[in-house]
Amino acid sequence: MWCKSPGFQAIKPLVSNVSTEKEEERHLYISDSFFRLAWYAVIPLLRNSTERDSQTVRIWVIDPELSDEAEIINTAVIPSVYFRYLTRCLFIGGEFAVIGLSSFPQTSQSYFTNQGFWEAPLLGVHEYHNFHITSQSVSFHGKSVASSQHVFYRTSPEKPHGDKNVSLRLPTGSRMSIVWGACTPHQALLLSDKGTFITKNAFLTYEEIKVDPGELLMPAEGYYVVFDAVLLENGSIFRIGDALYWRDNEEGILMNIPIKLLGGGVKGLSFRSQCADYYSLLGFELSTVLAWTDHELYKGGKALDWKTNSNYMSNILSLPKTTTILTAAFGSHPASFGALVMYTDSVQLSLLTCYETEGIWKTRTLLSTNVLQGPFRMLFVSAALETLLVWNKDTILYSFHDDSEWRYLQIMDSSNISQEASGSHIHHVVIDSSRNMLVKMENNVLFFCKFGTNKLFRLPAWNDPGRSVVLYLNQKEQIIMLTLLDGGLHVKKYPFQMEIMSAMQGEVHSCPFIGFTHNMNRPVYYIDMEEAIEFWAQIVYYEGENINVTLSRNKDHVLQITERTHFESVRHLDTTNKTFTIYQDADCKDVFNNSDLIIKNSQNASDIVTMELLPTQIDNSCNLPKNQISHFFVGCPPNRHIRVIKPLRIPCKMNVFNSYTIPRFALSNSSKDLTVFYDWKSFGCVLKIHYKDEFRPDIEMYDGETFVRSVDANFIVWEYFNRKDYYFSATMHQVACLHEAQTWTSMLVDEKRPEEAWGPHNYRSCFVDNSENLGNLDQPYEIMNRSSRNFLTFSQENSAIYVFNVKIVDPNYSFCDLRAVFAVQTYGIPEVDELLPLYMLLTQSIIALIILCISFYGYTSIFRDMLQKKCV
Repeated sequence: MWCKSPGFQAIKPLVSNVSTEKEEERHLYISDSFFRLAWYAVIPLLRNSTERDSQTVRIWVIDPELSDEAEIINTAVIPSVYFRYLTRCLFIGGEFAVIGLSSFPQTSQSYFTNQGFWEAPLLGVHEYHNFHITSQSVSFHGKSVASSQHVFYRTSPEKPHGDKNVSLRLPTGSRMSIVWGACTPHQALLLSDKGTFITKNAFLTYEEIKVDPGELLMPAEGYYVVFDAVLLENGSIFRIGDALYWRDNEEGILMNIPIKLLGGGVKGLSFRSQCADYYSLLGFELSTVLAWTDHELYKGGKALDWKTNSNYMSNILSLPKTTTILTAAFGSHPASFGALVMYTDSVQLSLLTCYETEGIWKTRTLLSTNVLQGPFRMLFVSAALETLLVWNKDTILYSFHDDSEWRYLQIMDSSNISQEASGSHIHHVVIDSSRNMLVKMENNVLFFCKFGTNKLFRLPAWNDPGRSVVLYLNQKEQIIMLTLLDGGLHVKKYPFQMEIMSAMQGEVHSCPFIGFTHNMNRPVYYIDMEEAIEFWAQIVYYEGENINVTLSRNKDHVLQITERTHFESVRHLDTTNKTFTIYQDADCKDVFNNSDLIIKNSQNASDIVTMELLPTQIDNSCNLPKNQISHFFVGCPPNRHIRVIKPLRIPCKMNVFNSYTIPRFALSNSSKDLTVFYDWKSFGCVLKIHYKDEFRPDIEMYDGETFVRSVDANFIVWEYFNRKDYYFSATMHQVACLHEAQTWTSMLVDEKRPEEAWGPHNYRSCFVDNSENLGNLDQPYEIMNRSSRNFLTFSQENSAIYVFNVKIVDPNYSFCDLRAVFAVQTYGIPEVDELLPLYMLLTQSIIALIILCISFYGYTSIFRDMLQKKCV
């Protein structure tokens, strides 16, 4: 479509006069943008190949208006001549591709090849790649490359069905329902009264799944009637009747395992909507599944191991018989969930919420004046403070600010949505990360609102009222309409943004701001001790609107926030720029000991703080960026570790020896020599040190392979094989201790292992006056840091190999247990021959004999001369 000018353009399909259908006119918005070029990405070995994924993506730049068919259908593996030229020109101009994973905050740098395209390694699993390519906005003839998202799949089909396999179906006449993985949204289960279908590539392909009844009785209907289902990493859970059943991905056998799953009384299942893999709380796995009976609530993890005797579901809430659980869902905060309950002695609805890491339930009243009739559905919206949607078949309620503020979602002046949909009932609700909410009715009428406003408006119809339709939100947050027809499942993308803009054209909608942007674009940020994160937000609005940006959060006591504001006003447009710095209080130990955390000490404490950036005013016509919600993980970042770097930049020679012997006199508590087999994989290269040199290890911190900083905190070392022939150069007195410091002798009591005996959990500084006795300050000081005068010295008699453990003991340096292994080999001591003492004795004996002979000869000569002389 070619338009002469940007803006809204009225479009309407050509419909013959004999047609009885009235097509609604659309208002298509055409923008004028300089982002007219696009990234093209391909994983060469992934296309039409059974070989293992190469984990390398090939990237070049295309002009969509000049693309050939192979590039349009995404099958080209090398660029055409023109696009190779275009890509080279942009590369020379400074363009380069940055690959960012959509699921985790990791990036991969690309390199430009002689063939005229970039290549970059991909991280993650071989079966699924979801990443963004970021543009540098380099211009070529007035055109720039737009950043884009790319998805690749390598799916394996389900095992062929056997003769005994039977279908899983909803009750006859039921509306379709769908569930998809929170961490893997490209995988989904579609339940219908015709069968249950599974996709592993966002419905590019799909297939029906069936079950082998195994030892279970064959149902009289010839299929199992299913009411709910959830997807786990290694299988699926189905609610059949009032019990839960398990289907493993490998065997496909339907099993009822009472020790793991509930065998009866189950009223419903709920699945996590936020990926729990982002939030790696130390020593704690967040749950993924909720199931409930009338009076009890249970939780389960992301995988079920049916071969072991351990339980899968655990009870987290037991209520008296006078209280009934109506529905349950995972909360706005990743570690929270809630249950909607009703008390028998009243018709009042209450909401029970709990942080999974704390186990403390809180009660809030749902409504104090009005009473709604069930059945109910519930969905918590991702937000800094608990934000909730509750609906029955006709009405939707929503809440803000930890569920303390309840309102109805309305169409015009009515809160009864069913009346505006010709008496049809609410089917399901979908919300994306930009807070666009779509309400689908059973007759396929669609309503929209921007969550945070209370006004719904109707969107144009897309399907006949009698069709069975369900909405699916894929990994790109595109709405997919799934329609079950006689010929099978029909899949098509729904132009959500286009329909919203078209429906609001001519309506009374006015966003209070012109533009709102920020750089808080990750789902999770990790904050260790002594670290801070800075980000910005900008909002542009018309003069006099008085709009601002707010940063909301929960758990105010865990993190500190400072902000700076810069205001500008130009030609009746106001711009407010805010910069936020998020950090931990310097005295983090007290912060964590006084907060509700998983583990109550500063070294292993961890918590999640949810933050939300939003304008102070919002309207349905506002365009919000994605990811205005982020979770700040306060604790040990994944893959954080330390390394000891070489003091001498010499090449590393691996496997130069396989074993060596430590003499018994160099060992603690040993009466014989010890033969050590050197583990090159674990210990790494050996650092060469002259035996007269003082040595202090230089330590660096890394996140995976990314350098973070040099370590300047206090650390300790101990020899892996209990050697004792190494020493510390400084005493406690020389380093100015105020009292006797901790030593290995004082810490290794009660036969504790060195790994556990001394660390951040019990470290005490000798430079703090604690009114203790002075003690013996002439002892060696066994703690080192980057700037201290304390060094290691080694045996002056024998060249030796030392394998050291190093551990950070400063409790206010990191939440991580930072330790590493390194090896040192001394050199320079002259080798002494074992026969040298014998040679020296023999030499001395010969010299003595020669002297004796010379003396004898001398005396003999003297006496001979005396005898020859005459007496006078």
